[in-house]
Amino acid sequence: MKKKNDKKSWIISAVMLVAFVSVMVFAICGFSGMVKNIDGEMAAKTPDAILASAGVEDNARVALPVAYYDQRADKCVNLYDIDKRDALYARQFEWASCGYEAQEVEQGLVEYYLSDDYLPIGVGGELTPNRGVTDIARWFTGVDGKSKSYPGTIELKYSSNSAEFWFTSKEFYPLDRADFSVADFVNNDGHNHLFTMNFAVPFTVLLNGNESFRITADDDTFVFLDDKLIIDMGGIHEATTGKMTINENGEVYTSVLGEDFAYSGVNLESGDGTMVRIFHADRDARDSVFEIDFTGMSSSVMNTEIANGGGVQIAYDPSDPTFVAPLGVSRVFSPDNTKGYFVMATIYGVLVVASSVFVVILARYMIRRKAE
Repeated sequence: MKKKNDKKSWIISAVMLVAFVSVMVFAICGFSGMVKNIDGEMAAKTPDAILASAGVEDNARVALPVAYYDQRADKCVNLYDIDKRDALYARQFEWASCGYEAQEVEQGLVEYYLSDDYLPIGVGGELTPNRGVTDIARWFTGVDGKSKSYPGTIELKYSSNSAEFWFTSKEFYPLDRADFSVADFVNNDGHNHLFTMNFAVPFTVLLNGNESFRITADDDTFVFLDDKLIIDMGGIHEATTGKMTINENGEVYTSVLGEDFAYSGVNLESGDGTMVRIFHADRDARDSVFEIDFTGMSSSVMNTEIANGGGVQIAYDPSDPTFVAPLGVSRVFSPDNTKGYFVMATIYGVLVVASSVFVVILARYMIRRKAE
């Protein structure tokens, strides 16, 4: 009789073990599925997912590749000696010393669409002083005797908490060490005042209502999104701010000169990869202010060494304007979303323990019944 009971106990124990393992497998599979679902959901909703997954710490440096162009100062021309249109063609950089520029924002200097080379197309044709953009090719390409290219970067700061990376400078002179125009009369204070720059930031469209961009600069500044002009701050002017926001429907709204946000005519789709392309020119020897701020935009980065230490670089190649950054697949939970993660993990843990206790109690009960 004892052997028979021992055999039954062994069978019941085996059943209990199988039941316990089944419960554990079920719990683990459910937990893994939960993590996968949260991961996918948070990847779509967490702006800083890709940046944070690269191990970027709060206030870390993020290198933004930039194509700079040093510009030679043009000689002043007498508007009464030559045709005004010819004077404007000859006069691109350094207007203040000639005394006849209109210092104000002037829109409409470039076309709405970029060229096939992903560069702005100068409109020209108007005879106001700031419309000297018929030779805009020299602004963002190297032209013998007029402009020379210098590859470089801007070092942004990154906030993982606000999913924001930014740069700000009230004295922005990135080409002070460039040798091309060092002898020009406008550089006699030690600063290289005349330059242009071209860069882009690729990002994945999230449509969470938190994606925004702000730029403050003097002088000419043109921002293109999806290769369409959305912020137009042309002309020689004091520091001026332009803003862009993307709502949850993919509609892009912009504001310049403090005006109310207006629909730009640009629509984006969730999950698409696109670029903010920025073109900037400093065309006189007065102040040079430059500030940019990207908030809530999921941008790809790659590990790299910048300046005198570690950091990351936004995955963009300014020498190849057709380049689209590889969009990362790794995701992390933002601080705001980890609470849900731990709550779900706790619930699953409680379920596993409760199920285990139940299986043990049931097994003991069955053994006791058989023993009786």
